[in-house]
Amino acid sequence: MIKDTLYYKDNYLTKFDATVKECINDKVIKVVLDKTAFYPEGGGQPSDIGKLNDVNVLRVEVKNDIIYHIVDREIPVGTKVTGEIDWDYRFLNMQSHTAEHIVSGIICKMFQTSNVGFHIGKDFITMDFPVDISESDLRNIEKMANQAVYKNIKIEEKIYSPEEAKDIEYRSKIELHEDIRIVKIEGYDICACCGVHVSRTGEIGIIKLLKVEKYKNGVRIYMLAGYKAVEDYTIKYEQVNKISVLLSLKPNEVYSGVENQLKEQEELKKEISSLKNKIYKQEISGFGERENIIVYHADMEPNDMRNYCNLLKEKTTNIAGVIADGRFLMMSNNQDLKQVLNDLKIEFDIKGGGSSQMIQGQFSGDAEALIRKFSK
Repeated sequence: MIKDTLYYKDNYLTKFDATVKECINDKVIKVVLDKTAFYPEGGGQPSDIGKLNDVNVLRVEVKNDIIYHIVDREIPVGTKVTGEIDWDYRFLNMQSHTAEHIVSGIICKMFQTSNVGFHIGKDFITMDFPVDISESDLRNIEKMANQAVYKNIKIEEKIYSPEEAKDIEYRSKIELHEDIRIVKIEGYDICACCGVHVSRTGEIGIIKLLKVEKYKNGVRIYMLAGYKAVEDYTIKYEQVNKISVLLSLKPNEVYSGVENQLKEQEELKKEISSLKNKIYKQEISGFGERENIIVYHADMEPNDMRNYCNLLKEKTTNIAGVIADGRFLMMSNNQDLKQVLNDLKIEFDIKGGGSSQMIQGQFSGDAEALIRKFSK
């Protein structure tokens, strides 16, 4: 942890003046300043982005206590620069990171466990825990987390020596032997952390736990906070509204309405399938029994081809088959169709696979030539 940085002195500093100490061009261009307010990636929190004068800061990283600004153009050593943080991006990450503290603090206390993974991604925040958390647990945790937001609790950030910190009970993924920066949210969390946070919980605005899923030996929770949570709600509400208009239902009736629509579709599919089978039986009844029967149906769907072939087998003593535009399917109870397929691949433009009793695939050759082959 680098203590003497502008972002620790003031999380809300967006503009500062500095001097370029180094400019390294090694695959990427890295600039070192005499001081900086740019937060480098670490602890699950993405780095800041922004500008140094008119040069774009693409990301920021720290190595051996040196902060490197990855930029899109070289800046000569000694240049005076004005650094400007992309505040919307920084503040969203501050909201997200503070929300993670609250949620992790609640879960760790509730389940007597620890947070084993945390990442602020482009689309959502993820947190990993080595315990089982149900959907009902998740809703309860979400409610408690938002209660912490409503209380507008002050976030305390303080650096302690190992001696000063030894009597403090705090969360940490690793054992720390140097000065420790501890972030405290009274009643919810106390944790060793190098990130930047909002000053009061009310600034988070909203915490939304999207889902929980099995992950490794525990669970992964997906979360949104602040601006991102509001944006997500807006998009989803607009979608629900559009569906409700299409179905002529109230927004809170959309789920049951869609469920009924799907049931009706399923019934219609069964009815259509039954009618098709009747048509197929009627058509096939006009065929005389032969050793092989291969028919052409230009627009037949794959499932219909299978049903048709099953019925057609009753009229054959060897191979029944259907060719549609770009596809073929064949069945037999007597002949090894795998060998038939191998022979067909030599003679025709065919790709496919299957078993000894059924083969299917793509066919782009002359359908009439294929039918004639089995009519001999």
